[in-house]
Amino acid sequence: PVDLVQWIRERTSRRLTSMFMAHKDISFILATGGPSMVHAAYSSGTPAIGVGPGNAPVWICPDADLDTAAEMVIRSKSFDNGVICASENNLVVDASVRAGFIAALEAHGAALLSAEETDVLTRFAIDPEKDRLRREVVGLSAGRIAGDAGIQRESPIRLLVVPQSIEQVEGAYGKEKLAPILSLFTVEGEAEALELCKRILANEGIGHTAIIHTQDQGLISRFGMEMPASRVLANAPGSLGSIGLGTGLTHSMTLGCGTWGSTSTTDNVGFGDLLNINRIAQALLGDSKKA
Repeated sequence: PVDLVQWIRERTSRRLTSMFMAHKDISFILATGGPSMVHAAYSSGTPAIGVGPGNAPVWICPDADLDTAAEMVIRSKSFDNGVICASENNLVVDASVRAGFIAALEAHGAALLSAEETDVLTRFAIDPEKDRLRREVVGLSAGRIAGDAGIQRESPIRLLVVPQSIEQVEGAYGKEKLAPILSLFTVEGEAEALELCKRILANEGIGHTAIIHTQDQGLISRFGMEMPASRVLANAPGSLGSIGLGTGLTHSMTLGCGTWGSTSTTDNVGFGDLLNINRIAQALLGDSKKA
């Protein structure tokens, strides 16, 4: 049908969105966004599926393949300039491999910022009132952000990596960043890494995605059991693996967060979730013993 896909031409508002959600001719709502959007959908009286934001922690373990992990992280977080909600947002790197992993990141095109450059980027990219990324920076390339902020490197910049202390995890760089900007936290051992990953998810993106790079299958299982996340990726790129490329997950960019994130599903929401399916169930006839 010619009107199968429609959109609002002018800038919308919460009032207009709420009106559509409650309209008698709307049969179903698929809401993607923050908690207020999902809550509005569930409160509208119209059947709804809601999905929420991501803020994936990425644990780089001592036995990780550092070069492969660095290449995956940069490929994933630079894809679509970092706006995919399942992309890596926070590196949690074991101290024993920090230097080697940073070298691998830089070899693949990342720029690790100094303290002075971090201050420059913060003034340019972070809204001090909201303590999060400015809307104007969302979706810009790493090169464009670096150039506008006055950060330079001899080679093209694919990703901006911002070192942070664990005490800063609740700040702007510990939250979702829909741009090729990635925080880097350093940890000592498994217990500290697991606790920090949980704190990052509690900041924002709980129920969404968590990532681990290790060769230890037992550690992968432990991480998966302990993370409050619907998708736990092992040795895979976040934005691509979470949407089903090479991982066997349902191909979708609409990713549920389960009850952790106050949504109704942990699934990758696909077209099957939007269908009314009419099932005819017929009893078996004849001698049930022979059957």
